Amino acid sequence: MRVVTLIVVSALLLSTMALAQTRWQPKEFPIGYWYGPPPEANTLETWQTVADAGFTFGGMTGYGREGNLRMLDYCQQVGIQAMVIDGRTQLGTLASDNWREVLRQVVADYGHHPALFGYYIQDEPNYRSFRDLGLISQELERLDPRHLPYINLFPTYASVEQLGNPTYADHLETFLSIVKPVILSYDHYALLSNDSERPDWFENLALIREAALRHDKPPWVIILSLPHLGYRDPTAAEMRWQVYTSLAYGMKGIMYFTYWTHPDWEKAGQIAIVDSQGRPARLYSIVKKLNTEIRTLGRVLLGLESTGVYHTRQPAASGSPAWPTAPPYRADDWSPPGTMVLGADAEVGVSGQQPVVVGTFRDARGTAYVLVANQSFRTAADVTLTVRPHVTGVRLMDPSTGAMRPQTLDGRKLSLRLDRGDGKLLRLEGRFERPEPAPPLSEISFEFDRAGQREGWEGFNSLAEPVVRGGTLTLTVTGEDPFMVRGNLGLKPNQYTAIAVRMKLPPCNPEGQLFWVTSESPGFSDDKYVNFPVQPDGEWHEYRIPVARHAQWKGKAVRGIRLDPTTGGAAPGSKIEIDWIRGE
Repeated sequence: MRVVTLIVVSALLLSTMALAQTRWQPKEFPIGYWYGPPPEANTLETWQTVADAGFTFGGMTGYGREGNLRMLDYCQQVGIQAMVIDGRTQLGTLASDNWREVLRQVVADYGHHPALFGYYIQDEPNYRSFRDLGLISQELERLDPRHLPYINLFPTYASVEQLGNPTYADHLETFLSIVKPVILSYDHYALLSNDSERPDWFENLALIREAALRHDKPPWVIILSLPHLGYRDPTAAEMRWQVYTSLAYGMKGIMYFTYWTHPDWEKAGQIAIVDSQGRPARLYSIVKKLNTEIRTLGRVLLGLESTGVYHTRQPAASGSPAWPTAPPYRADDWSPPGTMVLGADAEVGVSGQQPVVVGTFRDARGTAYVLVANQSFRTAADVTLTVRPHVTGVRLMDPSTGAMRPQTLDGRKLSLRLDRGDGKLLRLEGRFERPEPAPPLSEISFEFDRAGQREGWEGFNSLAEPVVRGGTLTLTVTGEDPFMVRGNLGLKPNQYTAIAVRMKLPPCNPEGQLFWVTSESPGFSDDKYVNFPVQPDGEWHEYRIPVARHAQWKGKAVRGIRLDPTTGGAAPGSKIEIDWIRGE
């Protein structure tokens, strides 16, 4: 008997060691649902219907160990995965002193099955459960990092008593800090039965997105697909609106509430994606088409990082109301609370007479993407995108095939039509060439013989409108202390004994100055300069500035110079002209 026990324990250890080789990564964009087929419908035909609707994982019904394994077998046959619900992964298991062994046995039961997607733990927990949920989630992740330990959170409209936290932002932060989940999932049902929408749909998306980015967790959302309580039966446009606005906000997983219809709901006329017998209902074909698009777009979206989400500004003469201060609220009102308005520094400019949502993204190579979603499911939107000058091309992703189709730009503008609730994913082509830092200049020889080229001179003080034309640098005096700076020099010690300047000065003080900085003393100061006499008579003169005798020049590596053509006295608006500056 002892030998058998050792064999079993060794097998469990080897099993969990084998599973702990890689971390959880979805094979494709996760698309699931809440409330799946009941135990009596756990058949191959049922799971084929789930797969045909475009879901990437099913489950979400507790079948017991044997029923779960049978579900996994069926899901493997139809080419999808499944989330298992097993009471041993939920809070009650912590009542056992050997709860870690219980979880180890759960992993041994399911962890090696190719169709396993993850382990359900808890829905909409209160803060008081966070510590215990963290124990379970982190232990499952340690034992089986390839599969998802799943917890789902409340939406923003939950009460303080439901949350156990003073604000929703606190709820997210404490959950992420204590539980340390693999993903950040929540539900939000915005479509109310009085033909209005919840006012915080977009704010909830924004809070989830920000928290997920801050903690580097993929954000998921559960959307409405069942008329129940005070929620309406979603139209095709409303289903698309829920999905595409979520994708614009960077969601990396979509689930539907619900897939299956409970018989009691069906008696009340409340039908989900399939009816109580598992037969496709009205939403089935709508969701199937939508899931196809999500999976196609998801091949790109999964690898992108959300860099911003914006709502377009209301045109002055649009005649459409801003977001109201009291119900009813409508999704196509401008400026939803808790959102950011598109500004001048965005990836693209967007104009139009209907509000849209603009999500900006980057891939690992820095390529920019934009997902533009119609903020309304009641009205189509015609919008004009304006790209930045460095963008040389725009490609639109076909949500059916995944093909990136080139678009025709009119100047830097692209016109798009967004159907009700629709969205479009665009890739911006072109590369911004950032200027490389110039290597240090090893000699002083500034001739100003190339029009428009100041040859690195900058830091103009009391001097304006520097213009290089006809072999001359011309400057306009604006104050009492005119000077200009040339940094980024790499002179060798004792390379020059003098600096020569040919310039023409207006009436001013008859004295100029040359300052410098060295590798040992990098700031301009009164211990590193030389005065030299000038003739302010409006004629050309050459000046030789002896620097070699100065103790802070001699033997020093000079890294920059500052020329003060005069110590002051020139009238504002008068001109200083410089022909050349040379080292001797």
